[in-house]
Amino acid sequence: MAAPQAFIAAISEEAVQDQLATGVLASITIAQAALESGYGQYAKGNNLFGIKGRGDAGDAQHPTSEYINGRWVRVVSGFRVYDSWSESIYDHSRFLLDNPVYTRAGFFEAAGRLDYAGAAHALQRAGYATDPQYAAKLIRLIEQYRLYDYDRQAAEEGGLIPMRLQHEWQWKQLGDALEGMYQKGLLTDHRWVERAYARELTVSEVAWLNAIMIARQQGVDV
Repeated sequence: MAAPQAFIAAISEEAVQDQLATGVLASITIAQAALESGYGQYAKGNNLFGIKGRGDAGDAQHPTSEYINGRWVRVVSGFRVYDSWSESIYDHSRFLLDNPVYTRAGFFEAAGRLDYAGAAHALQRAGYATDPQYAAKLIRLIEQYRLYDYDRQAAEEGGLIPMRLQHEWQWKQLGDALEGMYQKGLLTDHRWVERAYARELTVSEVAWLNAIMIARQQGVDV
């Protein structure tokens, strides 16, 4: 089996960028890829996720194990073939997005909360794999290698979670500054002030507010 850390390092940035684009948690992407491919060792045709083919000429035929009627059965199925691991990651997310069963199972709702355990159980409920321990195995991998850190990284880059400010006085200072802007009429919605005091503003929101403030100070009607 390939070295887990080396495999994780090889696909982690792609998984983070994919989360930004699709909402599929990076931790889930990495854990599924690791589990399905043996950390890349068994990724025939660069297929990291064991996604089945559709009978195309380029699909690869190789044996796999499935849990059927209470026991493991060896079957031969067609699997999709890709030019790279990156292409496999992209197709994996499209597969989840294009199949409404995963949305109905709550996969994307859990992912939106950065709830990797909920997302893993949703995959199992939706029938992604036949292994009755599939969700537990994903969760174990995510926690063993702290893959949830990549979820947070993506969320921070996308401005989806509050900023990291080390001291409470920094949040108060931000709130005071926004309160001053509000009193001068440069900020029209006091909820921004309240969210700053509550330590809820994200990096993206602050950047947007800053652009608005500069524009209004220069007399631009925005």
